[in-house]
Amino acid sequence: MNRRQLIIAASAFAAFGLSRSVPAQQGKVWRVGFLATEGPVGSGSLVNAFRDSMRKLGYVEGRNLSIEHRWPNNSFEEDPGVVAALVQSKVDVILAWPTPATLAAKRATATIPIVFVGVSDPVGTGIVSSLGRPGGNITGISNLALDLAGKQVQLLRELVPGIQRVGVISNPANPGTKLTLAETERALRQLGLHSQAVSARSRAEFETAFKRLAADGATAVLISPDSSVLEHRAKIAEFALAARLPTFFQREESVEAGGLISYGPSLTDQVRQAARYVDRIFKGAKPADLPVEQPDRIKLVVNVKTAKALGIQVPSELLVRADKVIQ
Repeated sequence: MNRRQLIIAASAFAAFGLSRSVPAQQGKVWRVGFLATEGPVGSGSLVNAFRDSMRKLGYVEGRNLSIEHRWPNNSFEEDPGVVAALVQSKVDVILAWPTPATLAAKRATATIPIVFVGVSDPVGTGIVSSLGRPGGNITGISNLALDLAGKQVQLLRELVPGIQRVGVISNPANPGTKLTLAETERALRQLGLHSQAVSARSRAEFETAFKRLAADGATAVLISPDSSVLEHRAKIAEFALAARLPTFFQREESVEAGGLISYGPSLTDQVRQAARYVDRIFKGAKPADLPVEQPDRIKLVVNVKTAKALGIQVPSELLVRADKVIQ
């Protein structure tokens, strides 16, 4: 190879490497619709995490990326126009969180790619055909993790050894709750614990739920993941402390707000995973060919300050295993 050929080959190689490190279709402003069931209080941190992740992939708002954050008034059934408007605006991808938002997006479009996060049962709720081959225009990151409920119950009993009756708070309006609730109740039965299921999604309903569970003799409370739990996380911690009830969550944000313990996938981690899928779709990948992923990791978070306020001594072995300890 002569010098001229060598220069041409080197230039071609450099161009190839550069093309793989920058977004497809230079000059285009990619538009992402972030569809959530809650507004900025419940989902604002996820939008920020997605924005940061996309920046690391070479997409910067105001230059080659636009993020449109949308949510309904009360519910998608009561406010279907919010999804219709997003679809009509012809965004390039819809990022949906959690199950209700994903189902609303699926009903609204069969052509715009949809990437979901925070969905517990994507197959059971009819969002995808299978995890390995989702089909259609939808893929994403599932909350589904083997024996998550069983490990949560074991951790709760380790932290509060004397528990006998456990309250389980969930939002029945969330289609993904059915699987989570069934797994939780099964795990409680296997350990010989009694469960009491109550429903809540609003601030007032959470307050009523804790008062009811305390009056009925519950000694701890497991709270199923839902966007309403994140929205009201500070008040939930307040209600739990007033009722003197230890609380167990899936989301670390609730423990940071004053809950006792969480064990589950990180939503911000899931959003980062989803950003990689959005990048691949921008570069030509089809959602149908992208398998639904499970969470990268499961995190254990303990709030020692809340434990002290409840008169609970956190075992040192549990603190050693924790990914994060809040003092």
